[in-house]
Parts: sequence; structure tokens; C-alpha cells
Amino acid sequence: MPTKISPMTNYYIRKLYRQKDPYLSQVEDMGDDFSTFMDLEQVLKSLYSGGEIDLMVRQLETLVQYHQGLTAQSFTPQPQLKEVEQRIFAILGESSASDQGANAPQPAPAASPPKPTVTVDVLLKILNQLQESSTTFLGAAITTNYLQAARPQSDWFEQFQIQRSQPVTYAADPAQALDEQQKELAQKWIKGFVQSCSQVITKFPEIVNLPQLLGQL
Repeated sequence: MPTKISPMTNYYIRKLYRQKDPYLSQVEDMGDDFSTFMDLEQVLKSLYSGGEIDLMVRQLETLVQYHQGLTAQSFTPQPQLKEVEQRIFAILGESSASDQGANAPQPAPAASPPKPTVTVDVLLKILNQLQESSTTFLGAAITTNYLQAARPQSDWFEQFQIQRSQPVTYAADPAQALDEQQKELAQKWIKGFVQSCSQVITKFPEIVNLPQLLGQL
């Protein structure tokens, strides 16, 4: 039998929806059964199958606990709160604003400006952002294995040190600029890692905004 969303998590997520959409509060005020109006378990069943549902329920439980911890702090970090809320809504099938505008008519491309220099430090920030997001869902051990497995087989990339529960570091000067081949391999590393994570977390590319990350390289 699939894992059920706990009553506390169910209530908390619906509270987040009410805060985001005042109409849902009006539905409750009119006396309608809000549980019927938005049945989270039915939403998950419509989006996922079999073991995926159990995984998504566990992720929702973890994210809600994280969100509660953030709101309990004396200074509530709004950007982190918004990020966690977006992850919750993404699991429940809500597209981000960038996805909603994906099919909008695009203006004619302008002449491309010279590409900015990409340094090792930029790549490290991307890798550590991905590591943090993956650890939230998959844990430190799996995240570390995926990072190591996707890393390009190159002496230069061996200088990136990957240790469990530690930020990715670089053995030489992080201000060093990447050449075109290194940038191409760095993109393959990121894509390979995200692809591995998406085999478990189907919406992981959306959660981390893969196109935006690749655009930094």
C-alpha cells in the first residue's frame, strides 16, 4: 500500500496553497469541503505511478519539515522559503513561471555579445548548488556517488575534490578560466549528474532549473 501523506503535512501544504491563492481561502469560508476540493493524494496519483508516489510523499514530508524549521528562525530567510515552496509545488505538478512562458513567442535574436570568461569558481558554485539540492532529496551518499560517476575522465577534472557532506573544492586556483573544451566537458558533467538524479526525482531538472545553470557556462 502506498505511503500516505501525514495529516500534518497535508494541512501544512494546503495552508501554503491558501497563502498563495486567496481563492482557496474563500472556498473554505463558503463551507465547501477543502479536502475534496484539493485532494493531494489524488494529485500525486495522477502524476506518478507505483513507487514514485512513495518517494514523492517522503520528499514532501522532508520539505515541509525544512519549511517549518525555516519559519521558526528569528530571521526568516525569504529566498530559501520561496525555493522550498517552489519545490513542493513542483512535486504537485505546478510549473514554474519560466516553464509557463516557454511557448510564448520569442523575439528575434540579437547579435550575440562576446561570451564572458567562465572561471573555476563559477563551476564550483554550480556544482555545490546541485549538490545541496540533490542532498535534500537523495542524501549525501547518493549525491556524492552521482557527482563522482558523472565527472569527466580527465586529469584536469580530477583536481575537483568530492567528499561526502563537504562542498566540492578545486585543488588549484579557482580564478582560473575554463577553455572551450573544459566548458563543454563541464556542461556534460552537470547534465550527467542531473540525469542521474532525475531517474529518481523525475522533476529534478525543473527543480534546479537546468537551462539556467548551463547558461552560466
